[in-house]
Formats: sequence, C-alpha cells, structure tokens
Amino acid sequence: MKITIFTVLILACFSFVAVAQTEKEDVEIAQSIFGKSKKEVILQYLQIPEAEKDAFWSVYDEYETKNIEINTARINLIKRFAANYNGLNDDAASKIAMDYIENSAKYFELYKEYFPKFKKVVGGVNAATVIQLEIYMQTAIQAALQNQIPIIGELEKHEY
Repeated sequence: MKITIFTVLILACFSFVAVAQTEKEDVEIAQSIFGKSKKEVILQYLQIPEAEKDAFWSVYDEYETKNIEINTARINLIKRFAANYNGLNDDAASKIAMDYIENSAKYFELYKEYFPKFKKVVGGVNAATVIQLEIYMQTAIQAALQNQIPIIGELEKHEY
C-alpha cells in the first residue's frame, strides 16, 4: 500500500512539474482550476482602457516570466521532497523546509516589486485587483498541489 501511494504521489508531482514548466502550460493549470486562463480571469475583473492595454500586458508578461521561475523552483522543491521522502532526516527535512519558506517569500517579493509597476500603468485600484487575483490564484494552485503531498510520516501510518 505504501509503495502504491508513494508511486501515485511521485507521478502526480512529476505530471504537475511537466505542466508547470511553460507559460502555456501554466495557463492550462489555471484553466483547470478556474475554467479560464489567468489572463481571462484578470480581464473579467479589470477595466483597462484600450490605450493602456499594451503597456499593462507588457508588464504582466514580465511578471509572469518571474512568476514561472518561482513556480519552477517550488516544483523542484517538491520533487526533492518526493525523492527523499523515505530517507528524510533532520538535516534534509530542515533544508527542504527552509527552501520552501524562502520560495514562498519570493512570491510576496514579486508582488511588492510589480504592484508599483502595475499601478503606474493602470492605477491603484486595478493594480490592487491584479495582486489580489494573483494571490487568490496562487493560493488555489498551491492548495490543489498540497492536497497531493503527504504530511511527513503520513504514509507510514497507512502501512499494512
């Protein structure tokens, strides 16, 4: 039973890794969760004047490039966790945990970096809306992913 659960976990992690590697595939993840691409979700809530659309999407594309880098690093952490799950010791678990905490902080650094850029192009309300939506979408994606990852020691409890 333990091997089956662990195999499913690894396959889920690797399939998510394959999906999260590119912007196109990142959009597919958002679509699977929200039924829309991230850009469609943003357009649903923002009223961007035609004259500002090109500038906004240019800044947003820069943001997404950095966001995908952070997502890829997170997926690599999950892969490392899965690969080391059976042999986790204090040092390995501590390193993975600290790397995960640092990765999580990078999302908020990105929001802090890009809020003023969005504000300059589309104003404060729209910029705040973008950040709110990004946090919402990131939280939903992370929740879906976390549901696939066992708590350390959980698999051993279900061993038969």
